[in-house]
Amino acid sequence: MADKPLRLLVVGCSWPPETFLQRLFEGLAGEGVDVTIASAAAPDEGWLRTSAVKWLHAPAWGGAIPRRLFRLGAMAFRAVAVGRRDVRLLGPHVAALPGVVPQLLAWYRLLPLAGRSADVIYFPWNSSAISYDALYDLEVPVLLSCRGSQVNIGPHDPDRADLRDGLRTSFSRAAAVHCVSRAIEAEAKAYGLDPAKSRVIHPAVDPDKFFPRVAARAVAGRRRVIAVGNLSWRKGFEYALRAIRLARDAGSDLELEIVGEGVDRQRLLFGIQDLGLSGCVRLTGQLPADGVRERLRNADLFLLSSVSEGLSNAVLEAMATGLPIVTTDCGGMREAVTDGVGGFLVPTRDVRQMAAALGRLAGDAELRARMGAAARLRVLKDFTLEKQVQSFSNLLEEVRNCRRA
Repeated sequence: MADKPLRLLVVGCSWPPETFLQRLFEGLAGEGVDVTIASAAAPDEGWLRTSAVKWLHAPAWGGAIPRRLFRLGAMAFRAVAVGRRDVRLLGPHVAALPGVVPQLLAWYRLLPLAGRSADVIYFPWNSSAISYDALYDLEVPVLLSCRGSQVNIGPHDPDRADLRDGLRTSFSRAAAVHCVSRAIEAEAKAYGLDPAKSRVIHPAVDPDKFFPRVAARAVAGRRRVIAVGNLSWRKGFEYALRAIRLARDAGSDLELEIVGEGVDRQRLLFGIQDLGLSGCVRLTGQLPADGVRERLRNADLFLLSSVSEGLSNAVLEAMATGLPIVTTDCGGMREAVTDGVGGFLVPTRDVRQMAAALGRLAGDAELRARMGAAARLRVLKDFTLEKQVQSFSNLLEEVRNCRRA
């Protein structure tokens, strides 16, 4: 008799999830995995009607106190009625917390998840695996993901001992740990990741949605550089601005569009002004997926100036679109971009090498076309959504079997 569909409970995911997570969940559902996402915010009705992914309401702690207490009582009644065993298993963890208020907060977060049928619990983020550590007590095998800053940045903060300790605990208790790159896997090993539990599955892109423009752009005219990412220090956009300034001073007619939003927007606006780049650099802000695709298809090359990455989804989207890449050699980027083939790898924070690479691509249409074609071929070979979904599906089956063993 064939196995029943694997039941996957996703915990610690906001709504809407990041685009790359939504693609993965929908791909898994399309492969027959019974995917349920627990989140405070509800998906829109249209998505719920058309997606095979299910939604579980896990309300946030907010609103008037009487309303919160009423909701807590209702959740407790439901949990005891259908998940008495789970409540009993979670009880010691909650009882160990110091004080009534932390205990009430813990029950508020955990009770919506009690009594839910799942073969695997999946934490898409390390922070989720740490903050929901009580769920390990439910004796359901856990898979967690290591993606980037919560492994290669946060633990280096002297004030984040909780994160460092939490990584060790969650790695030890998880049935398996997914890493987005071999570079992130190496970083995670420093915090106790057992190599026997680790599985590297790279991010992916749907090449049927991200594809090159049909008509080639005229050779003459200003070259359009695009960068996509959160406006924060780890994306290194200040180095991108300086590189554009150097490349223009060397004779390359470049313009830069940065797609994204974040806390550093004002600082970058000052940088654009100070460097005299107001006429050739613009901050577009956040765009929906369709808008990003359109911007990529109208660009000439892609720039990733990050000082830290797991493995950039934005770069994979640009590669699928047939853009040559200039990227810093951070995190797992060399696992996607081969220097001199699909683009150029430059050292982090090295604005001179970054500017030289941009200038070389700006001045050579044949090189742009050759590298862009090679970048797309690399995606088709190694980074398709179909391949990622199949690898994840296999990993989930492996994790489910941990429960049976």
